[in-house]
Amino acid sequence: MGAGGSIIAGSALAIVAVAVLRVSWGQKGRSAALNAAGWGFALAALILGWTAAGAWGASVVALWAMGAACAVLAWEGFRSPASRAKASNRRAGMMPEGPAPLQIGARLTTFTLVAIVALLSSIAFAVGVRWLAAAMGAGEANANVLALFATPVVWTVLAFMLLMTASRKRQIVYLAVTASAALPAILVGAA
Repeated sequence: MGAGGSIIAGSALAIVAVAVLRVSWGQKGRSAALNAAGWGFALAALILGWTAAGAWGASVVALWAMGAACAVLAWEGFRSPASRAKASNRRAGMMPEGPAPLQIGARLTTFTLVAIVALLSSIAFAVGVRWLAAAMGAGEANANVLALFATPVVWTVLAFMLLMTASRKRQIVYLAVTASAALPAILVGAA
């Protein structure tokens, strides 16, 4: 089978994987055998795509799987009966109800911690990553790329952790621990 045939077979297998998982998850009690079969088909589809054309083939197969999943979700959405319950008026804590205080200071503090301080902390982490990569023998370009990769990833994870934590003390600890990755670079004067 040529590369095109493997991608077609992988794409078809990805659609089958989504269908098998939907059948499994639609039962009252989930079937371990169907779950294993569905995930096994998905893995086989990914392997077929990868062996046919590397990352591009895997991406094509994954797109077919996502398209099948989207089609299943759309079908189930159209098929489901309308709810008889009235929609909730709760607004996920965006603004307080009625005459409650707006807590503008707390909201601005959270924004500052997540948007500005977390960015600075993730940049400090990236400085530490760059220093460690250079200390381990990576070239300057490779160390820079690692640092540029680390910054948005760490910032995203850190922002999530800060927003999911209610305690200001814990938020400060997260920020300090992340920023402390730059300490070795600062201590040896590389930063």
